[in-house]
Amino acid sequence: MARPEKVILEVLTAVGAGKAENVFRFRDKTVQFGGTFAATLQLEGSIDGNEYVPVGSPVTAPGLVPVPYTVEFLRVRVTAFTSGTPAASVAGFDFRAL
Repeated sequence: MARPEKVILEVLTAVGAGKAENVFRFRDKTVQFGGTFAATLQLEGSIDGNEYVPVGSPVTAPGLVPVPYTVEFLRVRVTAFTSGTPAASVAGFDFRAL
């Protein structure tokens, strides 16, 4: 039986990309954005860990973003930052856990 797991994603408090996390083992991935912030965040995904593409629309408030693609890596890029402490985590089901 699959087991739910989550991974915290690094979100910078300046313009730039946070550290990418390997999420390949997860199925049915969803990213939750939280915190109090005035910023624009963009979830990005990659298959090879080198080239990242946007996943969904830019985020400007706390909420959930489904990840409808098979990607090995996810990261959060801050494209504009004014203030606050944004946070993000990804959750999914680890189908390797039987």
